[in-house]
Parts: sequence; C-alpha cells; structure tokens
Amino acid sequence: MSTVRKRRLPARARRAARRAVEEEAAAPAGGPAPAPERLGPQYAAGPQLHLAPEREHDGGAPERERPAPAGPAAQPEPPTQTPGVPTTTPLPAAQGAGQPDRVVAYSRSLRLQGRTDATFDGGSFHTENVRVARGEGCAGCAAADCLRATGMLVASYSVATNVTLPSAATFPDLTACQRHRVQNAIDTVLAPHEQQHVQAFRTYNGTTRRPFDLTLCRADFDGRIQAMFEAEASARRAAAQAASDALDPFHFDVDLDCEDAPPPRRQATAAAPAEEE
Repeated sequence: MSTVRKRRLPARARRAARRAVEEEAAAPAGGPAPAPERLGPQYAAGPQLHLAPEREHDGGAPERERPAPAGPAAQPEPPTQTPGVPTTTPLPAAQGAGQPDRVVAYSRSLRLQGRTDATFDGGSFHTENVRVARGEGCAGCAAADCLRATGMLVASYSVATNVTLPSAATFPDLTACQRHRVQNAIDTVLAPHEQQHVQAFRTYNGTTRRPFDLTLCRADFDGRIQAMFEAEASARRAAAQAASDALDPFHFDVDLDCEDAPPPRRQATAAAPAEEE
C-alpha cells in the first residue's frame, strides 16, 4: 500500500491562490478571468533600507555625499500657506532721513565792560615816642641788651586808581540812534559802577597809629617793628581788594533795537506859481 504525502504550499502562495479564487467569483459571467497579481521580487523580499551611495575622493577612500552649503545669496523659503487663509504680504524695511534745519541765535544787544586798575604803594611806617627800659627774660642776648620798648607805630598807605571806559566811537557799525544809546549807557550805568571800584580801592588809603609794648633784645627791635607793619599792610590791602571784588561780576546789555528818526522834510521857500486863467 503506497502513501501519497501532500505538499503544503507556502503562506504567500496560499494567499495568492485565495485572492485569485475571490476575484474569479467576483468577475462577471462570460468574461475572461483576470490574471493573478504577481508580486515583484523587491516586494516579495520585504521592506528594504536605502543607503546613500558612496563616492571616492582624491585619496581613494569612500566619502559620503554632503548637502551643498547655501550660498550668500540664498533666499529663505516662502512661508507655507494654510488652505482657506489668505496670504499676508510682508512689509519692506523702513528707512529715511529727517529734514535738515539751521537756526541762528541773534541778539540785538551790546555788552559793555569797564576796567579799574589799582596800584598800592605798599605803605610806609615810622615810630614815635619810643621809650626803653631794662627788660627781663630775653632769650638770645646778654642781660644788658634785654629791653622793654614802648611807643607808637605810625603807618601811611596810598593807592592810585585808573578807570578805563569804552566809547561809542569804538563801534563804527552802529547807527546814530544806537551810538546814542551806547554812550548814554556808558555815562549813566558803567561809569558809576567803576567809580564804586575806585571807592573800594581807596579804603586802603590812610594813616594808622598803633601803640606797642615789646620786651626784646636790642638787636631785634627793627625786625619786630617791620613785622608789625607788614602784617597790618597786608590785611589792609586784602580788605580793599575784597571790597572791590564784591562788586563783580557786573554785566549789562544795551538794547540796540532802535531806528534813526527820519530827517525833517524841507519846506518850500518859494510860493507855487499861480494857475493861468
């Protein structure tokens, strides 16, 4: 007794046969049966992984392809458009410049300034009614040269001043009306101010009398009297200078916004001729 063994078809073949039967049953009567779909070798082999081809560079070793770098002039990709939404055109870059302008600050005025110079004579001094007696406790000299000196220190001081004022004649470009205003300002405003400086400096003038009572070595008498005078003269001069400095700064402007009066109209000297009849 012989046994026949059935050969089992692969699963892929069974699926193809089953599809063929189903397509034959669904085909219309009398028509040719469609040919069974054959799977291609790539599809039958299952999914495949595609690798980029390799190429060789100058050294002979394989080198993978790299994307070409974007050049400086590469343009950005346009934005994707959503279906049903209108595209908004982008705005160009804004640029521009302001309108140039030029202004001039012009003052219709003139600033006047005076000057007062002072020369201090330095002063002079002398002593009066000097009396001496034997002194005690002097350092640096013998007992016989230790004295007590009393008397009066008389000092005299004098200062000379000189005032310099501008003149309207030093401004040749002024009109007659403007020159009149300038000279009037010099005479009534600037000159009185400079006289205030003169009075301040003159406080240095005068004579002072200061009594003294000194115990000292005979050889030191002149030096001690000189030091007393110099201290007084320096303080007197500083006080006069401070009084003058307190008057400044002093500035004033002369308003030049004026026009000359028109000249008077000349009157006719002869009568107009009579009209003919």
